[in-house]
Amino acid sequence: MRQMRPQDTRRAATLLAALLAITLLPSAASADQAYSNGLHPGSTLAGRTLPIDWSTRRTPCDDPETLRLPGDLCPGDASWAVFNLQWLMAERKLYRGEITGVYDQATRYAVFTFHKLTGPAHTDPATARSEWIANPPPDDWVAEDWAMLRDFYPRPPAQRDDQPNRIEIDIGHQVLYLIEDGSVAAIMPVSTGAGRGTVGCRVEGCGASVTPRTARMEDGSAFYGQHSYWRGWSPRPGGWSIYKAIFYRGQYGEWNYAIHGYRRVPNYPASHGCIRVTTWDMDFLRPTGEEGIGYDEEAARVGVGTVIHVWDEIQIEYTAPSDGLH
Repeated sequence: MRQMRPQDTRRAATLLAALLAITLLPSAASADQAYSNGLHPGSTLAGRTLPIDWSTRRTPCDDPETLRLPGDLCPGDASWAVFNLQWLMAERKLYRGEITGVYDQATRYAVFTFHKLTGPAHTDPATARSEWIANPPPDDWVAEDWAMLRDFYPRPPAQRDDQPNRIEIDIGHQVLYLIEDGSVAAIMPVSTGAGRGTVGCRVEGCGASVTPRTARMEDGSAFYGQHSYWRGWSPRPGGWSIYKAIFYRGQYGEWNYAIHGYRRVPNYPASHGCIRVTTWDMDFLRPTGEEGIGYDEEAARVGVGTVIHVWDEIQIEYTAPSDGLH
């Protein structure tokens, strides 16, 4: 961990005390929860109208000479402020790593995820990839982000009372929700298919790089198969290998599509049609079995039979909890 100067330590301690104070305050739930935790266009979070246009954002990290304000954080930082960020992210189900105080890769991906949720949804397959690349979510953290994170409470993007345990893939925001017992257990970044259409392969070798949706399936799809590859990898670790794949079928009978870990999970649709997650998030969903091989079925959070919903933009209305709790 990089050594901190005394003035940096005092600033971090002051910031930490302030942030801990506001996180202990009760938070009122928004009355408008119609779409994706109430984060639909026109709603507000900590007084900011969503979605956030990242192209106009001030960043403290591009130039080392840029003045950094209290609360500003950059990848590579090591401080109590980063420790608190990781703790808050974990509490909000955005971060699943160790609380280290180091702004590492896993922390960057959690920051990406929060900015994906509060930024625009790209729901047109014909333009989504170019829109993500032109206006990517930032990987730094600035003062106003603290207030938004404090007021963000993870709720399922759709009310499905008869399916308390499931996966929801929000392609428009490029995130995955793990729902357990009707509550959000994790929100993860994903990279879905780079194709410009909406229908994936129904025959072997068609080559459509499209992630199959399930919008036409009222009850969603379900995982029908999985592979116990060599220590999770297929065939073995390499530039193209996939990790711990578990397969589902889409709304038009598309098959051989999976959620799987991958070495590269960019912040835009880039896959051949599968849903990529980071390898550490796939380990969270499918813990490794004995001797580091296969899966620990008893500890798995997702398995064969688990329901999955995949959509560009959800249309199901969600009613906010009356008590304001997440």
